[in-house]
Amino acid sequence: MFSRTQPPPARTAAEAGLPEHISSLLASAAGYLRARLELAGIEGREAAASYGKAVAFLAATVGLLLFGYILLWIGVIALVAYFAGVHWGWITLAIGILHVIGAACCALAAKAKWGRPVFPATLQELRKDQEWLSSPKQTANRN
Repeated sequence: MFSRTQPPPARTAAEAGLPEHISSLLASAAGYLRARLELAGIEGREAAASYGKAVAFLAATVGLLLFGYILLWIGVIALVAYFAGVHWGWITLAIGILHVIGAACCALAAKAKWGRPVFPATLQELRKDQEWLSSPKQTANRN
């Protein structure tokens, strides 16, 4: 037999048994998975940086548009008040009321669109499938 100081002789790939093959397969799968996860992590960081910049530019665009819109209306109100000889407060009130009316019209239009089903044919097919699944099953005679 083997002495305690000598390790058992190494087996070749052809002599390896099922446990060695499974161990090798699991080690290879783990290495493959680790490599894929590292790649996904690298790509995820790059995508996050890219999309983060795009979101930041989009937020800056929305902010600048909002301030531009407000300043544009302030200018229009000042010009109308100057040329019409009316106090700017009344003009501001009228424009505010027009904006509220416009928002109400948009909200009503959105509410009207919200109630309609988006995919009526799909919903109808799903209802038919549900009825078929809930009906008692009839078995065919196999002769």
